[in-house]
Amino acid sequence: MSKLSIRTGPRTAPATAAVIALATVFALGSAEPADGGTTPRLVPGGATQDESAPAAVTLVTVVGCLTEEPGELPWILERATAGEPTEQAFTTEEELARSARETLGSLRYRLLGVGEFGVESDVGHRVQAKGLKLRYDDELRLNITSFQHLAPTCE
Repeated sequence: MSKLSIRTGPRTAPATAAVIALATVFALGSAEPADGGTTPRLVPGGATQDESAPAAVTLVTVVGCLTEEPGELPWILERATAGEPTEQAFTTEEELARSARETLGSLRYRLLGVGEFGVESDVGHRVQAKGLKLRYDDELRLNITSFQHLAPTCE
């Protein structure tokens, strides 16, 4: 599979065509399930949908403390915010400024797709992550589209 590049603010990360396609769906609007309703419908952040429709996957901006634990998916955001819905997969300077002022939360997200962002140096730091908010086996997960350092401590 060929790699493409998505501009994500100060960092640029390679991404697969699937990530580009998801970002495009959020830019253009919702996509109805192609399989008759078993695949979640993608809806831009903040959009509403009918209660009988399949669950939406929302693009959000989250602020938290990056930690690492043993295992196949080691990257975790602790003390994370609930996630502000957004329609942009990339981060603007204004969003970074807002995120730097945001109060930390009490949630925990397992991060997916962070390998391209080189997050190792940010362990223990306050960070902003954007991505698709998912729930898997009662665990919140965030499939990352943008990852930004905010502060060297997690206060």
